[in-house]
Amino acid sequence: ATLIGPSDGSPCIYIPPHITGIRIAGVMLEATVLSRDEHSPIDKTTSLLQWGDPSINDPGNETNPGCLIDVFARVGGASLERGVSTDVMVQLNSGNIYGDNLWLWRADHVQLRPMEKANFPHISPLYRQTVKGECNVNNGIVVNGANVTMVGLAVEHTNQDQTVWNGEDGIVHFYQCELPYDVDETFAISNYVGCRVGTDVKRHSAYGLGIYSNFRDFDVEVDTAVIHPEISGIHLRNIFTVKLDNQGMIKTVVNNRGPGPGTDPQRGRPFRCLDEKCRL
Repeated sequence: ATLIGPSDGSPCIYIPPHITGIRIAGVMLEATVLSRDEHSPIDKTTSLLQWGDPSINDPGNETNPGCLIDVFARVGGASLERGVSTDVMVQLNSGNIYGDNLWLWRADHVQLRPMEKANFPHISPLYRQTVKGECNVNNGIVVNGANVTMVGLAVEHTNQDQTVWNGEDGIVHFYQCELPYDVDETFAISNYVGCRVGTDVKRHSAYGLGIYSNFRDFDVEVDTAVIHPEISGIHLRNIFTVKLDNQGMIKTVVNNRGPGPGTDPQRGRPFRCLDEKCRL
């Protein structure tokens, strides 16, 4: 099933706080064109799925957790509209949620309109490649709840941090991330990354993180792929970056440490953070 978000910015799916045992599976969430104008302003963070309320503490129930299984989200790509948008695809404010196989995608290509020609025909004559200002979304997932586990999480091409994790005791097994193709140098100046663990987080574990770059339109040099507090409760293992093609690069792997492509393009080669300084 595909659920399309309302134009007022309300989520496709909203789970109120303090409701345990919710199961959501096998669904596609799709952004729409929001009614953002002076007559109907949207004064909230919009999302396609919102679990809980950011102003209400909801620890969830460890014996009856919520579940997200085979849940996908897209901002653009499925329609002729390039003005579709949302702030965040998935926002998890409640705790004790288990996710298995989430793919959260800002479109890197969209359908051609009638008689429209492809803007990058050498990439594909069949689609329009998304450019800066189209299909906008800030983040793929923002986790504010505690004890959230993700197994198989993919976030691609959002305009700011791809993943933001503010909740305690988060666990991630396998994270695939591709930075946006169409952003300019302000992406790097703003210090956006593939995964950001919040500065106040004391405990977080993540295993198998791959962050890729393919800066098609501008020479963007991102300082690092992953940022996290440097304290003993943070454990990240098997992190790497890859420069897929085109311009720019991710210069380091985590917290400005680890190798990067340098002046040699070295496309397709994984750069792994194996130094003990990268293995807190």
